[in-house]
Amino acid sequence: MDLTQTVPIEISLEAELVAAYPMLVRRLTFVVRDADEAQDLAQSAFERALVHRSRFHGGDARAWLYTIGIRLAIDELRRRKRLVALTDDAEPEWAMRSEPDLWRALAQLEPRQRAALVLATLDGYTHAEIATMLEVREGTVSSWVSRSKDRLRALLGDER
Repeated sequence: MDLTQTVPIEISLEAELVAAYPMLVRRLTFVVRDADEAQDLAQSAFERALVHRSRFHGGDARAWLYTIGIRLAIDELRRRKRLVALTDDAEPEWAMRSEPDLWRALAQLEPRQRAALVLATLDGYTHAEIATMLEVREGTVSSWVSRSKDRLRALLGDER
């Protein structure tokens, strides 16, 4: 074997999922506004990804895990038929220490719109990728992101 040649190192799907897990929990916390519930949903998403790993045919493992997690979160919110009322004891400490006004403003967005905004702005997914994740049209995602940004500007006092 010629040691001067580089051998590509293939990262296992499991390793990619493990690496994406902590950020999934944070993203789900934005969607469901409850850190414990987000942790439970992330665990469920991780378990489903491992059980159904044969369905993954390459590509972005993080996006695949996020898709599973976001869909579970939205399904859970629908199942409970409630919008979580934001109270001081429901706000995660890390969010309140960093940007309390932003957290409160994000909490006022509809969960699917909040998910689209977080995936676009924090994770850099395209509107087409988010549309696939949330099973909606790309135009719907564009509208949600635009409206969410406008709503945040209004709530945070930036009326450009």
